[in-house]
Amino acid sequence: MDYKNYKDVKVEIVEGNIAKVYLNRPEKMNAINSTLRRELEDAMKKLAEDDSIRVVILTGAEIQGKRKSFCSGDDLVDPGFSGSSPTVLSDYSKTVAQIFRLFNLIDDFPKPVIAMVNGLAIGGGVEMALCCDFIFASKEATFSFPQINLGMTPAWGATQRLTRKIGESRAKRLIFTCETIDAETAKSFGIVDEVLPAEKLEEFTINFAKKIAEKNPLLIQIAKFEIEKGKECSLQSGLYYEVLSIMLSIASGELKEAVQAFFEKRKPEFKMK
Repeated sequence: MDYKNYKDVKVEIVEGNIAKVYLNRPEKMNAINSTLRRELEDAMKKLAEDDSIRVVILTGAEIQGKRKSFCSGDDLVDPGFSGSSPTVLSDYSKTVAQIFRLFNLIDDFPKPVIAMVNGLAIGGGVEMALCCDFIFASKEATFSFPQINLGMTPAWGATQRLTRKIGESRAKRLIFTCETIDAETAKSFGIVDEVLPAEKLEEFTINFAKKIAEKNPLLIQIAKFEIEKGKECSLQSGLYYEVLSIMLSIASGELKEAVQAFFEKRKPEFKMK
């Protein structure tokens, strides 16, 4: 796969099977413009099809000596927010449709995705992180939803994904007040999974990704599907997903191989890749 022909996105392969995807507009606090949207969608599609990649880490590019940013959300200059003419509304509706497609691609990605938040996460930047399976943040990271102060409401998933993740009351607090919270508060709210010193964030994230990358990729994909789709259905329907997956493991011989490897004190040699 060729990941080199991008301008506002950078893809780096780590440990042979982990992809670090940078939002690469540090001079603009990694704000999302039309080019970044298009390139990120293309990169994520390629990574989904790349059998060598087991885990994806999404983070923000940095400029040494400058304030770090994961993503400052929508680039308000890019779609042309000058007035409310039918043309402007039509253009922005296309932007929202593209974002909807991109964020759903991240949310439904067949492999684990980790948001490594290394600085400011504002508005759409937090909404992007909420599409990932895990959010790890540096102690310097901050999170905010300033949309109402800008004369709009969140339109990239905060009212839905944030509410499902942290509950109605806390979601309303962050969206209604537009307050900025630090990483530890975001963790206490349930937005962030781990908070690390800035100098330890990447090492921790890579080591965590390596633990997942060592596992059977198809079983990880199935387990992710079960968890994600189980949230959308009844308990009994979700349990049927589990039954179907264990039957697949038995039929494929993977479970038998895992048990045999356990007793022989060796790593299992799975067929499913």
